Amino acid sequence: MCKPIANQTIPESDDNSKTISSGGDTAGARRTRRDELGCDALCYGSMTSVRGALGLVGTALIGRLSDRNDSLLAKSLGSVGKGGNNSGRRGCLLLGIIASLLGLIIALDDSLIGLWLSMIPGAFLQHNFDVFKSLLSEYHNDVDNVKDKLENDAEECEESLPIPSRSSSVGKLGMTVGISFMIGPIKPLCNEKPDTCETQQSNEFTLSKMIKLQTPKTRAAMTLLVIRLNMALAFHIFNTIWPASLKARFQFGPSDHARFMSFIGITYALSQGFVAKRMINALGTNGKVHCMICCTMLGIGRYIAFHTDHLVVVYAAFLFIINALGILNTVITADTGTIASKNEIGKLFGILQASESAAGMVGPVLGGTISHYLGKDAPLLAVVGIYTFLFFFMSWGYDGLVLSVSRDERKEMKKSM
Repeated sequence: MCKPIANQTIPESDDNSKTISSGGDTAGARRTRRDELGCDALCYGSMTSVRGALGLVGTALIGRLSDRNDSLLAKSLGSVGKGGNNSGRRGCLLLGIIASLLGLIIALDDSLIGLWLSMIPGAFLQHNFDVFKSLLSEYHNDVDNVKDKLENDAEECEESLPIPSRSSSVGKLGMTVGISFMIGPIKPLCNEKPDTCETQQSNEFTLSKMIKLQTPKTRAAMTLLVIRLNMALAFHIFNTIWPASLKARFQFGPSDHARFMSFIGITYALSQGFVAKRMINALGTNGKVHCMICCTMLGIGRYIAFHTDHLVVVYAAFLFIINALGILNTVITADTGTIASKNEIGKLFGILQASESAAGMVGPVLGGTISHYLGKDAPLLAVVGIYTFLFFFMSWGYDGLVLSVSRDERKEMKKSM
């Protein structure tokens, strides 16, 4: 009885997760296409803003639709070849795939208008990574229920396969994406020079959506929101000064950037697939400790990478930075899946993603303004300050506001069985 559940849970999500990795294969081609069509900084900036506006609506819409199994989308696309369970999430995944294919077809039009139009379907409807995170969380909730029901039946559970942990499953999903970003940027090196990889996501976050969320403890969701928002803000502020710093110190060209991005991709894949799981096993299940260690590594690592004059030290610093990011994302994503019911998980992940994308709109402007008025080192100090704030914020509130809610939810689930 225990064995079939363990078999059903993760392999299905692993097979489906392969669909998210295709974006890395086309990243280099998209950059080259923009250059060939004469899409300058103003053009690209405008596309980013429009993508943000579409993403604002899209993340909220897909998050809500993925939680509903009675919508028209769930009854049509989501029910193809399957029963009624998770039909909302399957429908959203298929819709994301269709949107990506439609964008590629539109991109066959060799013009700036075609370039603009090809961006719209994916920006609006392709949010499969967030849907997968919701799907994994729901699967693990079901596995936990079965495990609790059978915990007193040692004979049955001895014959079952090991049930994967949340962090392990989230790590595999992140590893898939990391590998795609490793392979994608370096492929153009075989044919032509790629240019600097600059990708941004922009959405807008509205606090009213979080207030309407029916998560058992809204304070836990708000805590995760603060963490995600500040992490994204630190990333985008740092990114305003990082490319110029690389060029000034090491004369970084397009091929150097491609190799650097591939290094980041493989490091992120390994951090999510192997390092995160082993670190969590070594330090225990206390997410607060993991998060505090990662914030320390991020702050120190970025400071060293920005000031060193040795490229080897930059790579070594980013080895720690990317591993810290991978572990932090794994821990937070796994904990996020434990604080909401299965019909609320999609909306919660959608809101958190929207907040990160909002930081993608504010962060570059804020970083540029700080650099212009306070000096080139000021954005770096702001980033270190954000990680310092997160260190103390997690020390103060992560255990009490997030982990305690997760434990209470498990107790309530046991009582309801």
